[in-house]
Amino acid sequence: MQAFPRQVMKGRKMNQYAQFLDKNDCVLLLVDIQKVMLDPCVQPDLIEKNASALVDLAQIMDIPIVYSEHNPEKLGGFLPHLLSKVSEPNVYKKLEFSCLENEAILRALQRIDRRTLLLAGLEAHVCVFHTGAHALRLGYRVHVASDAVSSRSTLNKEVGLRRLEKAGAVISSTEMILFELLNRAGTADFRAALPVLKSL
Repeated sequence: MQAFPRQVMKGRKMNQYAQFLDKNDCVLLLVDIQKVMLDPCVQPDLIEKNASALVDLAQIMDIPIVYSEHNPEKLGGFLPHLLSKVSEPNVYKKLEFSCLENEAILRALQRIDRRTLLLAGLEAHVCVFHTGAHALRLGYRVHVASDAVSSRSTLNKEVGLRRLEKAGAVISSTEMILFELLNRAGTADFRAALPVLKSL
């Protein structure tokens, strides 16, 4: 019996919400998770835990990770705990709200040459929204881990996510992204990811 293909056949357009993630086409972009910005946000511990899980799975599945820091000279750097998970983290300083307005980050993404952004970070209605909307305009697919983004108010988080969805992003969750990338149980990746899945 022939298995159904994971992707739609050429010539037919697939609803992006039905299209599975492909680990070979993804890059994880973590936006501005800096202590001084995270602490006032809604559910900061949850954001840190889920961002950590995304980093762990990206490491297991060889998905490139890009970190942005907003004005770190004044706001401090990216959370050390999340940086220490990667042997040589790609960390870029920025002043722009959209990461893709920053020339160094844009060049880094172009070198990676993958077309699906897995997006998490702060704040949902500012830098995450600007980055996601900009990426969509440039032709990227954008999947937002909604439980790994936050703002200083629930309203602004909800508005930011709603606008991203209206703009064409897929609003997902950390656990959905993890299982979608793994695709099946019983693989080496799945066994390696079990501690990450159990932590959620």
